[in-house]
Amino acid sequence: MAEADKGLPFQVCVPSVAIFSKGVWFKENPLDYTFPATLAQIILVVVTSRLLYFLLKPLGQTKFSCNLLGGFILGPSLLGRNQFMRDKLFNPKDASLWATMSLVGAIYSMFIIAVKFDISMVKRTKLSLKIGVPGLIFTVAISLGLGIPLASFIPGIKGGFFPIFLFSIISFTFFPDVAQALDELNLMNSELGQIAISSALLIEIIQWLFSTVQDIATKDNVSHGALTFVSVVAMSVFIVYVIRPLMISIAKNTPEGQEVKEFYVVAILVGALVLSLVSDAIGTAFFVGPIILGLVIPDGPPLGAALVTKTELLVSELLLPIFYFRTGFRTNILLFSDWKSFATLQAIIGASYVAKTVAVTVAALCCKIRLRNSLLLGMMINIRGIIHITIFARWRYSQLLDQRVYTQLVLSVLIGNMIATSLIHFTYRPHLRLGPSPKGPRIRNIQSVQSNSPFDILCCIHNEESIRNLTSLLEASNPTESSPICAYIIHAVELVGRAAPVLVPYKKKKEGNKLSRISSLTHHMMQAFLNYSENSSGPVLIQSFTMIAPYKSMHETICRVVHDNLVPLVILPFHENHQVMVGTNVTAAIRQFNNNVQEYSSCTVGILVEKGFPGRLTLSHFSYNVATFFIGGPDDREALALAARMLGNHNVVLTVYRIITVPQKLSEGNYNEDEEMEARLDESMVDEFKLRNNGNKCLNWRDIEVEDSVQLMDAIMNSQGDYDLVMVGRRHADSSLRDEEMSEFVHYAELGMIGDMLASSDFCGGMVNVLVLQESRELSRNYGSAFGSGFSKNLGMK
Repeated sequence: MAEADKGLPFQVCVPSVAIFSKGVWFKENPLDYTFPATLAQIILVVVTSRLLYFLLKPLGQTKFSCNLLGGFILGPSLLGRNQFMRDKLFNPKDASLWATMSLVGAIYSMFIIAVKFDISMVKRTKLSLKIGVPGLIFTVAISLGLGIPLASFIPGIKGGFFPIFLFSIISFTFFPDVAQALDELNLMNSELGQIAISSALLIEIIQWLFSTVQDIATKDNVSHGALTFVSVVAMSVFIVYVIRPLMISIAKNTPEGQEVKEFYVVAILVGALVLSLVSDAIGTAFFVGPIILGLVIPDGPPLGAALVTKTELLVSELLLPIFYFRTGFRTNILLFSDWKSFATLQAIIGASYVAKTVAVTVAALCCKIRLRNSLLLGMMINIRGIIHITIFARWRYSQLLDQRVYTQLVLSVLIGNMIATSLIHFTYRPHLRLGPSPKGPRIRNIQSVQSNSPFDILCCIHNEESIRNLTSLLEASNPTESSPICAYIIHAVELVGRAAPVLVPYKKKKEGNKLSRISSLTHHMMQAFLNYSENSSGPVLIQSFTMIAPYKSMHETICRVVHDNLVPLVILPFHENHQVMVGTNVTAAIRQFNNNVQEYSSCTVGILVEKGFPGRLTLSHFSYNVATFFIGGPDDREALALAARMLGNHNVVLTVYRIITVPQKLSEGNYNEDEEMEARLDESMVDEFKLRNNGNKCLNWRDIEVEDSVQLMDAIMNSQGDYDLVMVGRRHADSSLRDEEMSEFVHYAELGMIGDMLASSDFCGGMVNVLVLQESRELSRNYGSAFGSGFSKNLGMK
């Protein structure tokens, strides 16, 4: 001891803390040790969030709301009050570890959001200006008008300029929060969702600049705030002018169709952490650096898509639940005692919600959007998310708020989101248009196309393998001077690495185009259609588009194009066409997309099963051998109408098999008046078809009588030939073909019973293309039990 007093070196022995348990067999509690306790915490948090999402998803709740609710449940407000939970599972000694893990989740979540964000999509459309700007200005005015005078009555809020920033930011709506919620609700590609995203995008930059200024202005020392501002500017310049060219170079040097090297992905993810460290070191918010880095990375494939694909699942399903648990754990509703201040703050927050809803609703009504949809749009733009939670947490850490005010802010976000998303989920119908219905019918079919008017066809393609069969089908559809064909060619691309879906007209590739990589993938496909247009036998106008959207909501874009342009026919590739090229997961998504188009489209939908070779199409000669099976019903009449148009092309040979069911059931008393109506419509169309094509040597007409479905199958199998295309309706008027026994043999319901058999390997050795047509469900909405009494009035028979 004397040596220690003289300043000589000495050692202090501190026992090491074990983080692993020896095991329960040694009578030790594993939860007393850091490692097993941390694993138990992660498991409990993730399981709780997933269980809540499973239970609440049918009610329209998003993962954000379920994760945040899980944090409240496990926190001191509820289960966290239990002594075992507090001392064993969520011991305060592990708080720093949890805080670090949760912030890493927040860093990468913000980074991924920024990677998906496309600044070039911030367009000042009139609709966005009319809706977004009034919603922001009016809400901020109401919040400041109420908040600043009443801030002194709310203990726990720091004075000075901070209340101005507080009540302004609670009025903001950040684009990533809206986009994530609408994506989970499957409304991102809906008409109303597009308006909400566009309106949020317009004011996004203003809000982020305001948030950054707030973060700097609330520093205790003015000089510190100035140094922070200069440092943020310097970091931004470095990212934009040094890192951004590197990111662009990586994207350009990645071979087309190949993934980005794993080294680059890891380096960028580490770079996000480095910039977060730098941001915290210079005194600004820890997420500023990662967000700026994400913004300069080219969104979409190859680089943006690779980053999102490799990191989003881990972040959203593991790290973010920990972040939201940490958020909920730092709140405590049991601390509320001053109910007057509680009511005051909640009244201000509620007023900001109502003000935004009213402002957006009034602005939308001025844009001729229905009242119901206007109210829903106001709710969409009121959605909050992780950005608000992160800002509130930083205010709490900086002691700008106390725990009571922080709890109120987080609780208001949770309740507001749960109410808004539930109302949107149960009341919004994406397939209905926003404004009043225009005068005149908007539902069309092939039979409604006059012989002297243009014939519009929308063709959706997923890969280049469908091009030859589609061009052959367009050529066979007989483009003439009096009835030219206008083909809308839409290349469907899955939304990966982007936050907002787009539908952009195809243009020749230009350097600097944001979609240049996708354009390079589709350029030769679109060029093939343009080359066909220039060499077709008649006038064919090609209008090409690239559609980037989630498969689950792609049908909404297709249906809008059909509705706006009065397109009578949509052709979709069968989901199993070229399955090897797209993979099993994409195949299932394409099948659901096809089913959605069949369900909601306002025109006839044809699914093209490509198993054979395309027609003999060259610059000098074209020949096409078509067979059509006509059994009866609206879908078969659509098939016969398309066959009639094809027959005008002298290079098309058509064989029509008219299946006639022997009317034995008349004597059994099972005759149906609706079936009689359908039979009359069938006879009328058949008579007109024969009259118009009397003496046409390219037509072969064969009547086949059958007594039941077994004879029908035999008749079809005996009708095999060297066909380039076989057409048939999906549904049929004869009730004997809708028996449950027959439906058991159908593998693909979207093709119908007959179409499914024609597309099988049993017919023509599985080497023939099949086009299955279905008339719009709006025209035959009562199909399946009986046809509506007004059905025949809407057919547009000529």
